[in-house]
Amino acid sequence: MIVGVVSDTHGNREGMLLLAERLKSLGVQTLLHLGDDYQDLATLAGAGLEVFGVPGLYCPEYRHPQIDNRHVTKLGGVKFLLTHTQARSSYDSPGDLDPEMACYEVDAVLFGHTHTPALEERQGVAWINPGHLRERNDRGSPPTFALLHISASELRVQIHRLVDGQLLQEKTFRISPQR
Repeated sequence: MIVGVVSDTHGNREGMLLLAERLKSLGVQTLLHLGDDYQDLATLAGAGLEVFGVPGLYCPEYRHPQIDNRHVTKLGGVKFLLTHTQARSSYDSPGDLDPEMACYEVDAVLFGHTHTPALEERQGVAWINPGHLRERNDRGSPPTFALLHISASELRVQIHRLVDGQLLQEKTFRISPQR
């Protein structure tokens, strides 16, 4: 199973449509969106993808009680925490999960906010940031997205540059059977 991951789209419609085209050409049907801007989920869904996501800190939806700011989901037997930030925020609602505690219950934490791609392992848990999808380089990084290659025993993650699909980073994480 291959799943796309994106964060910090910030209304870049052209970038979102290019991303949808790239993902569909690879047979990817599901995209996880990690916030900023939450309304961009509709643009991506309108481009033919099944989209799940959480709002970013600066989205009005982050303060909406009916919308989860953090969400745990299981795909292909792998348990993921979707969050915009990798730590608690002053904008959090009282019932929001703490990513630094919830990480012990999942196989991977998917986060954004920094606009910088990252693939690292912390105490046996994959922490993955797909970067950003702004129309220009931001904070020293070009627009990027991630592909999750999911199997029961491992999670192979690739970070690709949006403009040409070039592979920039890759890492394989082992999946613990007890989660």
